Amino acid sequence: MYTIGIDVGGTKVKLGLFDGDMQIIEQDSFLTDKEASACALTCYLTAKVRGLLERRGLGFADLRGVGAAFPGAIDFEHGRIIEASNLIGYNDQPVRDMLQTRMGVPVFVDNDANCAALAEHRFGAGRGQDHMIYACLATGIGGGLILNGRLYRGMHGMAGEIGHMFVSDSTGYPCGCGVIGCVQSISSGTYMARYAMDRIKEGEDSRILDYAGTLSNIDTLAVGRALAMNDPLALEVVNRGAEYLGRMFHSLNEIFDINVFVYGGGITKLGGRFIDRMVAAYRHYTLSDQKYPARFLPAELGDRSELIGAALLVPEEGKAE
Repeated sequence: MYTIGIDVGGTKVKLGLFDGDMQIIEQDSFLTDKEASACALTCYLTAKVRGLLERRGLGFADLRGVGAAFPGAIDFEHGRIIEASNLIGYNDQPVRDMLQTRMGVPVFVDNDANCAALAEHRFGAGRGQDHMIYACLATGIGGGLILNGRLYRGMHGMAGEIGHMFVSDSTGYPCGCGVIGCVQSISSGTYMARYAMDRIKEGEDSRILDYAGTLSNIDTLAVGRALAMNDPLALEVVNRGAEYLGRMFHSLNEIFDINVFVYGGGITKLGGRFIDRMVAAYRHYTLSDQKYPARFLPAELGDRSELIGAALLVPEEGKAE
């Protein structure tokens, strides 16, 4: 029997057909229609999955099930999207039941970072670890918690929203979560770029603007290129973001007594100076690190992690992951 994994991203939707050994044997992708309703999306996904299967001479009857990863807060037990980041048409929608009705097979829906955590734990940097925290450091900041070898979702299926940990009462921008001072409002790619933009508006000279071209085009790629040239503002931006991520990891260690951190996402491309500063900040705050040194492990599955993890949502023996 086969499994379908679906990764619904803010920019692109990816589909994968997996065989019984969890190997991808067929793939497809297309642009995300951010304006589509949940009904339109589920109809379109069903058609795309059908086409993917037909290319292999298969049908829905050949599937064990379908797993789908979405950005945002997901009620896993009820298969409902509470709030999908940048995809407002899916908010408060029973997407699992909508897909299940159309496809006629079991469907499982979860948060994209949870799916990435599942994949990294099973096949990536976290394999063999009983306890692990996955952190996606990208446009936003998300996470997944592996406790006692299993994904921990919490009371309402929404555990692991590490990006909204409160780390400062004096720093940060207003975040969609409703507060100023969560780590996402400071250290995500979006807000690191915004900080660089504001500092340049204030008159700070920087090569970041040379690489971005215009203020509105400033992103972490431009920051990274300027960092490679030892640009002072780029270094300030990177150190500031890394500092508060270190505080976040410190708090996670204090709460869960877990010091195995798998990290991935676009802003990790800022490179070794960024990662080293983040780890140094963690070690500065964490007294237990001398006795129990933390392991910061780069994710191994890249942009396939959410897709693989979505497929892993489908149980092998009748019980959800």
